[in-house]
Amino acid sequence: MNHAATLLVGACVFASAVVARPLRAEGDAAFAIRDSLLASLVGEALDNNPALKAAREAAAAARSRPAQARSLPDPMFVVSYTNDGVSPTLGSRDMTTLAFMWGQELPYSGKRGLRGDFFLRAADQADQQVERVKLGLTAAVEHAYYDLLVSRELLELVQEQEEIWRQTEGIVRARYAVGRGSQQDVLRSQVEVVRIERMRIERETEAEIQVAEINQLLGRPAGTPLATEARLVLRSVDESMELLLARLEASSPELNSAALGVSRSKLGVELARKEYRPDFALQGGYMNRGGLDPMWVAGVGISIPLYRERLESGLAEAQSQTRSGEQLVEWLRLMLRFRTEERLAQLEATAEIAGLYRDGILPQDRLAVDAAMASYQTGQVPFVTVLEALTTLYDDLATHLQVLANHAKIRASLEEASLEQTTSLTIGGVTSPAVGTSMSTMAGAMSGDGTASRSGSMTNR
Repeated sequence: MNHAATLLVGACVFASAVVARPLRAEGDAAFAIRDSLLASLVGEALDNNPALKAAREAAAAARSRPAQARSLPDPMFVVSYTNDGVSPTLGSRDMTTLAFMWGQELPYSGKRGLRGDFFLRAADQADQQVERVKLGLTAAVEHAYYDLLVSRELLELVQEQEEIWRQTEGIVRARYAVGRGSQQDVLRSQVEVVRIERMRIERETEAEIQVAEINQLLGRPAGTPLATEARLVLRSVDESMELLLARLEASSPELNSAALGVSRSKLGVELARKEYRPDFALQGGYMNRGGLDPMWVAGVGISIPLYRERLESGLAEAQSQTRSGEQLVEWLRLMLRFRTEERLAQLEATAEIAGLYRDGILPQDRLAVDAAMASYQTGQVPFVTVLEALTTLYDDLATHLQVLANHAKIRASLEEASLEQTTSLTIGGVTSPAVGTSMSTMAGAMSGDGTASRSGSMTNR
């Protein structure tokens, strides 16, 4: 066997060993997706992310408003001097007084309590905004983490391809030197080596970007490294549709906030009815007259709800807001059900596609590589046939990894319970149509307080 043939057989043996990597089983504990590292990353993000801290401070600010709404208006204290004549006459004329007056407004019974409860519901809604930021932040960390895992696994594939192509280039050069190969094969191998180098740079850059995104979400300093050991695998959904929907409805910030909005609107109706009742004002004063006997004054004032049109329109507005909120709750429940069914369908599809790759496409690709190698060793096909078979195998291995990553990201979106579509995800290389985003935007407009909105671009992946 000459030198070129020896190199060729060595390359074939190396390629066979590389592509014979075992396919991981679904839910393999050795490659658990929800590993301790991911849990620690999520916990660190929930502790340090500035957006979440801002939402918590906003909720704390909202908690301060009920006490303000329940308090009495500030009393009024007035000091006045009344003089009878041009020159000061305090103590010498009856009408000259130095008066100290005090007044206090008293809203009708129950108004202050209703106003406090009204703002208390608003504070509860602010708490739901915090929950939305937490869910969105958790999903964002998980998405970035899965993107990092797939980028690093794809980088491993590229490194394997690079080694095979570099050995192949040496083989082709040796065959060309002894007159058994063509210049076209030499040029092709050189192009493939450069192309693989380009792919390696792209994968390394992708991994660096994902680490930078995780650092940003966690509030870490720029350039903080992150080592990973976990691998992507499929994790099935164990809950039934009914149990899953019940759990997501109970934890949905949009749905809970909308329900609190209905409760707040009902309090607004009660408060609008209270506006038909008069408010009161107490007044008292002491008037010093110098050497003369002092005087005092006391009185009670009452407001007259005279302009009924204003009161009736305020009541009608509150009642309409209540009915609107009730319809919004029902719409959000339907929207959440739709998004849940959509994501479950995507999970099922990606799981089936991953199974096709694992059990059908990849084993057949490996058989094709083995057949191409055997045929080449007997001189039946050119070596480019082996290389094309290897390229097809690696392309399908990369696609399989992308499908696994998409499956994991869809699961993260499912737990996020967002009302928007995860438009960046693909199923088997086909991007899902972007539907429903305008409907979620409309929900935010209907709620008037962002109950159906998401927290910026954090989760819009």
